[in-house]
Amino acid sequence: RAKRVDGLGVDALGNAPDVDERGELMFGCEKCGFEPDGCEACLGGPPIRSACAWDEARARDVPPVKTYRPTEQEWAGDPLEYINSIRPEAEKYGVCNIIPPASWQPEFCLPGKEKLRFRTRIQALNELQNRPAGPSARARAKMLEEEKNGVKSTKNQGVASGGRMSGGRMGASAQADADAVAEKYGFQQGQRHNLATLERYSKYFKRKYFSKNGKPVENVTVKDMEGEFWRLIEDNKGRSVEVIYGADIATMDVGSGFAKKGSASCPPGQERYAESPWNVCNMPYNSESCLSHVEATTGITVPWLYFGMTMSAFCWHVEDHNFYSVNYHHFGAPKVWYSIPATHSKQFEEVMRKRLPHLFQSQPDLLHSLVTILSPKVLQDEGIPVYRVEQHPRSYIITFPYAYHAGFNTGFNCAEAVNFAPIDWLPFGVGATERYVSDKRYQSVAHDQLLSTLTESAHKHPRFPPVLAEVMRVRVKEEDERRTAAKRSVAHEVRMENTTEAPDFNERDCTTCLADLNWSCVTCACTFAKSRGYAYCLRCVKACECEAEKRTLFFRNTLDELREKVRTLENLASM
Repeated sequence: RAKRVDGLGVDALGNAPDVDERGELMFGCEKCGFEPDGCEACLGGPPIRSACAWDEARARDVPPVKTYRPTEQEWAGDPLEYINSIRPEAEKYGVCNIIPPASWQPEFCLPGKEKLRFRTRIQALNELQNRPAGPSARARAKMLEEEKNGVKSTKNQGVASGGRMSGGRMGASAQADADAVAEKYGFQQGQRHNLATLERYSKYFKRKYFSKNGKPVENVTVKDMEGEFWRLIEDNKGRSVEVIYGADIATMDVGSGFAKKGSASCPPGQERYAESPWNVCNMPYNSESCLSHVEATTGITVPWLYFGMTMSAFCWHVEDHNFYSVNYHHFGAPKVWYSIPATHSKQFEEVMRKRLPHLFQSQPDLLHSLVTILSPKVLQDEGIPVYRVEQHPRSYIITFPYAYHAGFNTGFNCAEAVNFAPIDWLPFGVGATERYVSDKRYQSVAHDQLLSTLTESAHKHPRFPPVLAEVMRVRVKEEDERRTAAKRSVAHEVRMENTTEAPDFNERDCTTCLADLNWSCVTCACTFAKSRGYAYCLRCVKACECEAEKRTLFFRNTLDELREKVRTLENLASM
């Protein structure tokens, strides 16, 4: 039955799909009685029960972001220096597109790609903007079915978050919180796939959904899909349209799509790509990236892989800690991106709350969950600039700090993404840290600890001192004010020495607001002496009602020592 068919070709592993006498993909299993159109079990995804409403497409006029084509000489240099050179113009759009010189031809070198299997998540496209508060329609149907059959639902079983909900420092309690959010609001988990089966389902969806009178429309354009995508987002009438997405696949577990020197999966001639500074695995550890001082953290300094299918989406979000991100398109169909510059991010958040108050009421951290899209029309009507770019294979998308971005895939593809942080990111990181504290959200990077580490190495990096001096000056002033206020509620002050009497709180977080405690914290004998180990940042000193005699303020550096660090940075900045 397997033969090459126009529009289907061979899959990502070089195999021809099974087709019927019409040349259409064949499915069917015992569960569906070998129905040619298959069922969820043999399709590996939701059945396609509706088709494109061609006459109702929502064409949107969205201006393009800037696209850059570095020369061979520019490409041979430092990526962070190049990005810094285009930043004054590029950051006005939120993201930019970088197309490498023609000589950049890395192969997709994922080790064991023939055997790779990954979990997918199911996305109901017409619920991404217009939906009631609470679980999705699919989740509600599942719960009703379980109730009907007398089955008790297992917490978080079969549910996936929108993605990127947690960082490397997340503890067990925070993971439980994230699981609870995912259970109530997240995307349902889909079946496991390999590259061939996801590509087959994506092609099947495209031919069946983008059809007229039951026949596939050949040469469906990106604009065709874009018009239908926004129709589904803006109008949730009719049957639900569901797709699947293989997102947030940890390269720490499965390997990178870029070559790894010395690896059996590294073909001859690919070693130079393994060592290239444009290899996304290397960008977080560039000497000019603040993240080069951070431990390996999946999704932050260690890339994620993304396997997309036709119409699968990534919802509006900013990066953890407002980091930069780089997304490299390895192969496959284009991705369509939309962006909002950081100058309008606060306005975007206000519009989200105004337009979707019922969702925020039931899910206050909606902006962190990657499960919601507002269309460009809604945003443009509110005076928010939105920009657009198509990303093709071999190209990079750079997202700038605190710039919201979203998009969708036009077919089966693979991308790899990670964060990095030049020193100009630092002020944005300060804002993210204070917001996380306000939201009582765990931080993937301990900001105060990072400030101290960057200060110690600032003399090696000429671009660091001017930015770092200003950030440290403000932070030390805050520390002074907080310690002065805290002294009214504490009776003892002890320097951290990593002893039983003077513990080091380097790896600890505030019990109340989850801020990192690298610089200072307060403990109280009512809890700390009872081995419960509660510790509080200086914002949360009065977490208990005990008298001051029971409280101790622990500090790493005296205020004079911190002020001396600032003076050193100021001297370096003036040189």
